Amino acid sequence: MALRLEAAGTLDIAHALSVLRLHSLPAQERIEPSTAEVRRILRIGGHLIDVHLALNPSGISVEHDAPATLVPRLQTIINHWFGLQQDTSPAYESLAKMPGLDAMAASFPNLRLISYPDPFEALATTVIGQQVSLAAARTLAGRYVEHLGEAHASGLRAFPTAEATSALSAPEIQSIIRCPLARAATLHAVSQWYMESGESLVHRPTEFLTQLLSLRGVGPWTRDYMALRGLRDSQIFLDSDLVVRRALKNSSILPAIRESLPAGAGYLATLLLWAYDSEHREQ
Repeated sequence: MALRLEAAGTLDIAHALSVLRLHSLPAQERIEPSTAEVRRILRIGGHLIDVHLALNPSGISVEHDAPATLVPRLQTIINHWFGLQQDTSPAYESLAKMPGLDAMAASFPNLRLISYPDPFEALATTVIGQQVSLAAARTLAGRYVEHLGEAHASGLRAFPTAEATSALSAPEIQSIIRCPLARAATLHAVSQWYMESGESLVHRPTEFLTQLLSLRGVGPWTRDYMALRGLRDSQIFLDSDLVVRRALKNSSILPAIRESLPAGAGYLATLLLWAYDSEHREQ
């Protein structure tokens, strides 16, 4: 079946694909940069849905095998994942008036927050990525998906569920991912919490994030990263992030910029600094 999802404004294909590639796991996803196509297996309502996405500046064309009853949920998931309905123009207009960020906004005019298709995927990926490099986080997450992700006939695997993760002990998770025991214990704890109460709080973000932060092994960066990329909180300025700090330093923008950011523009300031850092590290 086919589905067409239009974007509010322009979808920056290169940026979207670059974000996906940064976090892509071979067992879970296939990305074809030359044709701007992505293939994923999504779990919706107990079904494994084979999804082919074709990105273009005006939106995303979707080929899928979801039952008709699940198509509205599929549409909601993809819109959330790519932020297709988010109007970024107010945030751009406000940051265009701020020294330092104005030049970045002009250089990267169509950024939008690329999230995750599932809240638990966002949460587990964030926990796995705590205090390690992006490359290390991808390695750990790759082992996690390869061992616990449900296999599909396509050869890809769906992201592991909270149930499958919480059913294991922390030492068992550690043996699979090959991470420190403390990290495995945190992943087990958040999986159990998500299964028991976190999932029901996804649409009550204040309670979700407050409870998340109370879990052992979860700190402010994890909470804020989950708020930003998992729950799409537009207020979040992730100045606890090492890449954001490096970009602030290299661009000579004062770290105290948080205090002067307009309401609803924190997410875009974060994206602009990530993009700035990526461009300058490649030079």
